[in-house]
Amino acid sequence: MSRLENIFVALDNMEERERDRFMNDLGSAPVNIKLGLEFFSQLGPKGLVEFQKKYKKNIFFDYKLHDIPNTVAKAIKSLEGLPIKYLTIHLTGGRQMLRAAMEAKKQYLPDTKILGVSFLTSLGAEDFNELWDLEGSNEDFGRLFKMGLEEKIDGFILSPHELPVIKSLEENLGLSALKVTPGIRFADQAAGDQKRVMDPSAAFEAGADFLVMGRALTNANDLASRLEEI
Repeated sequence: MSRLENIFVALDNMEERERDRFMNDLGSAPVNIKLGLEFFSQLGPKGLVEFQKKYKKNIFFDYKLHDIPNTVAKAIKSLEGLPIKYLTIHLTGGRQMLRAAMEAKKQYLPDTKILGVSFLTSLGAEDFNELWDLEGSNEDFGRLFKMGLEEKIDGFILSPHELPVIKSLEENLGLSALKVTPGIRFADQAAGDQKRVMDPSAAFEAGADFLVMGRALTNANDLASRLEEI
């Protein structure tokens, strides 16, 4: 199996013309596509349907749901029938919200994987301290991962640097989940606005199941070479 099948290409920052150009350049490369709030705000549910119909790619809808349990459950219900293979929610919504999300998923999106977002990869030590009086330590991440594992969510969005934390928890709890890592840059690229980054090879070796890559691929001067590098 090609490692490209374990790549989500994030098209969040693109206008429709840019997306079409990139997808044409991408050709038959067997990557998956991440679409988020910008896409959904512009084109709505119909946009997801038309995109999948046109390009035949698995869609990771990065919705990052975070609200009271009943509202999150209804939001998931509203997505029923859409071609969404992966859907994100915020772990910081709490245990009851996760439970409501998984129940709604089973009923309305049974073929969709729910992925829990821990802390955004744009956050650094100062942000953790200012927002929550935390250090952003392994223990801080571990509490969220433990809760998610106990609630049997399908996977997690986490920085590659937190992979050892969740792997240890999986072993201790006898549970497992998909591990999806954003913050991926090639070794010769700048980190940009993400502070906890790693190159693709190292992330896979550290235990990532899927990688999320945006500008590292969408801004590539030679896309074919970058895909070959993966």
